[in-house]
Amino acid sequence: MELVASKNNETEHQKHANTCLHRTAENEVTTNLRSGKGQSFSHGRHHARTAHGILNIIGWGILLPIGVIIARYLRRFPIEYDEWHPLHMLCQISGYILGTVGWGIGLWLGNSSKHYTLKTHRILGILVFAFATIQVLISFLQPRRENECSKWWEIFHQSMGYTVVALSIANIFQGIIHQSHAEKWKWLYVAILALLAFLAAALEIFRWIMKSKLQLPIAFHNNNIYNFT
Repeated sequence: MELVASKNNETEHQKHANTCLHRTAENEVTTNLRSGKGQSFSHGRHHARTAHGILNIIGWGILLPIGVIIARYLRRFPIEYDEWHPLHMLCQISGYILGTVGWGIGLWLGNSSKHYTLKTHRILGILVFAFATIQVLISFLQPRRENECSKWWEIFHQSMGYTVVALSIANIFQGIIHQSHAEKWKWLYVAILALLAFLAAALEIFRWIMKSKLQLPIAFHNNNIYNFT
């Protein structure tokens, strides 16, 4: 009887040990699966943040300023380029599309995280998207040059364009602060802005030189004491 009881006890202990091992294995598998999913989600967020930054820098931060430069310096003066308007629209529409995709990714990143909202960056992003959308819409409503509203439309269009570019640049730097390798991103974009600023400054100087050359003969003609006509 004692032998039978001891055997039964050993069997129960073995079953209990096997059950514990099975549960431990299941817990380990579940933990591994959860950690794997967590790592995969974190990895996906990292790629999404990188895509968000690149698209916004190219769209809002590079193409839009280039479009402004084209409109100011290739329209009529100092350089007259017949195809300036299609080139201007190409930069603006491409920048708007890329920036909107980047903005959408940013909204998803903000909504998927409760502790990583970046309130200032989010508000600036919404303002940039709203103003840029207005800018795109009014570009298709441009009145004819002889229309009295043409002057006011042009003032509003230019003011809105400069506002969008300024807000975009400020928001890009605001977003870079929260990126990994923030210093590298910051100085890379500073270098891009410096290049665009140098190009704009060179064209502006050239514009003033050409303007002064055109005005000099007129001024000389008007002040010529030997001009009796």
